[in-house]
Amino acid sequence: MKKLPRLLAALALAAAMGVRAESPAAPPPAKVTADKASSEQWPAMAEAGDPLAQALLARAYLYGTDGTIRNPEKGALWAGRSAAQQHPLGLLMRGDCRYCDFMLPKAQREEEAKPFFEQAIAAGFEKQAEQGGRQWLALLGDAHEFGFGMPKNSEEAVKWWRKAADLGDPSAMVNLGVAYQEGNGVPKDAQTALQWYRKAAALGEAGAMADIGLFYASGSGVAKNKAAALDWYRRAADRGSYAGMFYLGLCYLRGDGVPKDEPEGVKWLLKAADTGLTPAIRWLGQCYEDGLGVMTDEEEAAKWYRKAAALGDGRAKQALEKLQAGK
Repeated sequence: MKKLPRLLAALALAAAMGVRAESPAAPPPAKVTADKASSEQWPAMAEAGDPLAQALLARAYLYGTDGTIRNPEKGALWAGRSAAQQHPLGLLMRGDCRYCDFMLPKAQREEEAKPFFEQAIAAGFEKQAEQGGRQWLALLGDAHEFGFGMPKNSEEAVKWWRKAADLGDPSAMVNLGVAYQEGNGVPKDAQTALQWYRKAAALGEAGAMADIGLFYASGSGVAKNKAAALDWYRRAADRGSYAGMFYLGLCYLRGDGVPKDEPEGVKWLLKAADTGLTPAIRWLGQCYEDGLGVMTDEEEAAKWYRKAAALGDGRAKQALEKLQAGK
């Protein structure tokens, strides 16, 4: 009688003895890392203590991207938790949160952000980012553009943003739009800039929506259309864009694309000013000086001008000096 292979013999013996043979245990499913997970999974992963998920969630809240309504306070919270675990992306985001705190003067923001950027580089951010997913690549572009722990290099920034954008990162798309609009690291090209803004806006990026509104307001790359500009500003504002709030406020103050409604304009300027946007703060000074949507109040006007001037707004400083000279 021909011998059975060892496995078949074992199964035959088990059957003869009335013993149920068990199949080999299936290997456990591979753990999905946060940068491979969907953005809907990040909150649960972050709550469970995953430092990468915490950093990615911080980025989503800070920029208002990946289907998230912009919320800088939540962004700083999650960046802090990730940085506390010395995760390189968390450290970079912790610095980015300080850098983007527009309630502080620029020099102070840069000074407070610098140690976190340096720690991120020391923790291996650059090396990991080059091998990482779209968020890593986009932030590596940011690091090159703004000098986050490394020399500023716009051409290098564009290279990494393009890699991230090709993988579907909306924030990188916005940065490419800015690069083409301003001619940083690439030839100036308004049409290409607008194309990148539209791609980012289609993915829900609030800042891109405000930028598209500016194109329609100025007639740059598209036919001038105040109503379309207003629509894009409102979309941006509803998703937490401080620029969208500011420009929407100006539309109501001036009656651009909408019936003039000065109190409504002041309401949106106040929302933008709460984020530290200095033009919005300066404009509130003008509203109180000229009685636009509020009662004329020179002391209140001076307060807003002074606040904007302290944040480095030269025009607010001039307005304050003129106001005080006229008393």
